[in-house]
Amino acid sequence: MKKVMILFGKSDWRKAKPFSNKDYMYSYEYFYDICKKGGIQMYRASYEWYDYKNHIFKHAWVFEGKGGNWKKVDNIKPDLIYDKTKARMETYYKKELIGEHYPFINDLCFTRLIDDKFITSLLFSKWSKRSWVIKNNTDLKMTLKNISSSKLVAKPLSESGGNGIFIIEKKKYGELPKINSPYIVQDFIDSSRGVPGVSQKMHDLRLVFINNKLMYSYIREPQEGSFLANLAQGGSLKIVPENKLPRTIFPVIKHANKIFAAFEPRIYSIDFMFDEKKQPWVVELNSMPGLFFTPEEKPCMIEMYRELLKVFKKKLQLLDQSYAN
Repeated sequence: MKKVMILFGKSDWRKAKPFSNKDYMYSYEYFYDICKKGGIQMYRASYEWYDYKNHIFKHAWVFEGKGGNWKKVDNIKPDLIYDKTKARMETYYKKELIGEHYPFINDLCFTRLIDDKFITSLLFSKWSKRSWVIKNNTDLKMTLKNISSSKLVAKPLSESGGNGIFIIEKKKYGELPKINSPYIVQDFIDSSRGVPGVSQKMHDLRLVFINNKLMYSYIREPQEGSFLANLAQGGSLKIVPENKLPRTIFPVIKHANKIFAAFEPRIYSIDFMFDEKKQPWVVELNSMPGLFFTPEEKPCMIEMYRELLKVFKKKLQLLDQSYAN
């Protein structure tokens, strides 16, 4: 049976179970069970558990199947790695070393490309607010003259889940914490009028793709008093059927399919906001859409998991063919 490793970030190997959140654990168990029935044994390991000298994963978690348990195993050599690590320089370096010996999904170049918010603002310049890169609070002060909105948005250059994002009145920029890593600064997008035909509230709209296929879409709305709609930041979620999506975002999808055609397979998402004139703006892209699904997303969850299994099997088949040649 082929082995696929889900690679994640730092973790304590001494933990009794791989997840502290039961809902997350259920989602992964469901996914692993689907894969095993499809002929693939899934594993889960931190890049910290990789032996960079002997090129083997010293430790990993494996799920034994429906009705079974999570089990710790040693010395695993996967046939394929599905990358679910967070965007950090240390992690990129470690993955490059692992990638010298194991194939990755997504391609590591694709991951670096779309996890960089400044680069994606250039790739989607027609639909992105102009960005300025800063490295400290002095840079921020010098950038203020370029910001036309009364509020400014400051985001870490590479981060996800709404972590490290600041939205503040431009005149109160001095109240921001100390910035000592690369950030981008942009105009604030007033999304309070909602998504045309979908919502009348502040929002962001996420579309999740596998290659050119739109897997599902959902709108996230922040808690009252917040501008951040990420679920990790307390936002709510509602699935949006494809036939309800505003037609104005379809040129963006066409553009994404064109510029990313060199990378296959590719699994990623695009986040949009609509301003007060109902114009769509690309907020960011994410190379690692979550494998955790809420109960509202269960039909999408099953379809997503089955499509991922197809991606794994196709990639493994191509690898076997290349090894044979």
